[in-house]
Amino acid sequence: MAEIALGARPQNICDGKYTLQLSKDKLHLVLALREAENFDPQDWPTVLDIVKGAGVCHGLHAEEPVLNGGKALIAEGTPPVHGLNAKVKPIVRPAVAHVPAEEEARSERRDFRELGNIVNVPEEQLLLEKIPATKGVPGRNVFDEEIPAKDGKDVTIKCGPGVALSEDGLRVSSTVKGKFVMAEGKPAVYEEHIVNSDVDMSVGNITFSGKQLTIHGQVLPGFRVKCMGSIEVDAGVNNAEIIAGANLKIRGGLIGVDCRVRVWGDMDVDFCENTGPIETRGSLTLGDFAVQGNMRVEKNLKAVTGKGALIGGRYILGGSLHVMELGSEAEVQTRVVVGLNPSLEQRKKKIDEAKAIWPPRLSEMLKDVSTLSAMKKKEGKEFSVDKAARLKKLNEMMPKVMEANNQLTELEEKLDAEIEKAATECVYVYGKLHPGLHITIGKVSRILNTPEERVVVEFDPKKQAIHVRAMTPEECEAMAAC
Repeated sequence: MAEIALGARPQNICDGKYTLQLSKDKLHLVLALREAENFDPQDWPTVLDIVKGAGVCHGLHAEEPVLNGGKALIAEGTPPVHGLNAKVKPIVRPAVAHVPAEEEARSERRDFRELGNIVNVPEEQLLLEKIPATKGVPGRNVFDEEIPAKDGKDVTIKCGPGVALSEDGLRVSSTVKGKFVMAEGKPAVYEEHIVNSDVDMSVGNITFSGKQLTIHGQVLPGFRVKCMGSIEVDAGVNNAEIIAGANLKIRGGLIGVDCRVRVWGDMDVDFCENTGPIETRGSLTLGDFAVQGNMRVEKNLKAVTGKGALIGGRYILGGSLHVMELGSEAEVQTRVVVGLNPSLEQRKKKIDEAKAIWPPRLSEMLKDVSTLSAMKKKEGKEFSVDKAARLKKLNEMMPKVMEANNQLTELEEKLDAEIEKAATECVYVYGKLHPGLHITIGKVSRILNTPEERVVVEFDPKKQAIHVRAMTPEECEAMAAC
């Protein structure tokens, strides 16, 4: 039997009855009918000898072939498995800002101010994970020759600020709180976010976990801005909500009854007009004036530049008030409370609410017990079962109600002591004090109906009264330090 060389061209075997066709990659050997109508099983040993003689020794099928369409695969190599390229898998995916279509904007079911264009991450948040490249696995052709395989390509992760790459180069995590971005293919977490426009429908509500949020525009009506750090607004706030975890600075004003402001640090604003509640746990500085303000300030409120005026409204301060002008010539009522910080005010409010419940309840119970006891003594055996059950229940409840009243009295005494300590805070008026001021210091209130200039309104603990005195030269000079 003559040996044959398997290659690109088909080879005739068994007196031309069949052909052998080897694929270009030498991975597949096909037996095909040439002149015979069907494959003769008695020819299979001969075909095997021919194939083996040609060097085929890998993936050779031992069983007799079944020809479909006149062909059958009789030897099959093992193809190489190329390695996979390294990939970077995002654990935190940046949100995609969406500007709604005109018809979508009319929908009432969705708040299109929530664009989600900031991805906030905490410190030590896993951001990206690298899946390493894999090695290739070589193959073998039907002649048992090795077929090389390609290894996967590696990728190198380059990092921006605010992130760190693990020692093995496989994980990227945040090192600070802030916004996660991919800039030029580099992961980064920034502690500052800047809006170079108004906060409007193109920007949406803002929630930022970093240290500094700067808005080079105004915050328009209906929008909400939150930041765990400080906020600066360059062109005012109009009927919007602002929440700052540190300080707040507004160039321009706060305008509108729908304004809502909460600040955990100090606050600095040029002016306020007819606003909703403004709360700060630090000090508040007005660059010009406040008209019909609604403010709760844990420390001092200062308005000593520009007009330096508070005209109308309600101002509850844990510290003192420093102001150029208080009230107005029209005698608009202006209410000022000093020495009562928001936490004391909240406790006082809860105690006042409890006082409206427990003492009247105790008084009513004592009255009912007295009445029923007198009836029992008078009626004797004729005292009804229902009345007896009612009297028994009242006697069982009485100790609990009395204890609640005792606890309430103790809480009120403690609160009064704290308020009395805080009664050292004053109102310093460096210009005009107009009639119509309702002032509260500690637990004492007074309405001032006489115009004054350069005065200090303070509490006299001996007389337990609020009085107005002339400002000393030293206090006048101290205004510059305010």
